[in-house]
Amino acid sequence: MTRIVDLRKKTEKKEVIPVVEKTLLIDPVRGKTPLLEGSSADHVSEAGRTSNGIEWEAPSFYYNPQKRYLALIIIALLAGAGAMLFYRMDTLTAIFLILSSLVLILYVNKKPALSKIVVSHAGVTIDDHVYYYKEIKSFWLDYNPNGSKELSLEAKKWYMPYIKVSIENQNPVEIRSLMINFVAEKEHEKSLIDLISRKIGL
Repeated sequence: MTRIVDLRKKTEKKEVIPVVEKTLLIDPVRGKTPLLEGSSADHVSEAGRTSNGIEWEAPSFYYNPQKRYLALIIIALLAGAGAMLFYRMDTLTAIFLILSSLVLILYVNKKPALSKIVVSHAGVTIDDHVYYYKEIKSFWLDYNPNGSKELSLEAKKWYMPYIKVSIENQNPVEIRSLMINFVAEKEHEKSLIDLISRKIGL
């Protein structure tokens, strides 16, 4: 007698695949960007942004390779000193002009070193020096796509000059959104000395 098996009623064994839940963590800096559990919170997808704040490297001072105006100033100082010595007008002033020109000559050949800058919840760190928010009166982001890109800090101590650092290719909106929670934002007007220094390449 032939036995007929009904395949429609045959129970199939299915492999059970366990579902792994992915826990989302919130980046404390960006606030809205989810991170997968197990990934490092100190190193997120975009470079320069860590759990401690925003960090980048920038030159220690503004460097302009075009030193034409600075060379003209050095020549003028030396010419003035030479004229004073030749006509015996004022030897002391001539010496001062010569020394000033020598300082400028040494400065021309100096290239900026890279400084590590960190903007965190505590303050702004430049290399090994920390400017805490309680010591800062205000800040301003001067961002011109075709010009200067600087973070300017005004200290509460009246005798301290403005502290300016280059923000390089960092997003100024992200830096502002972090700092605005701890210190006031105020526009810092550029002085005549700043404009002249940038023009001649200092």
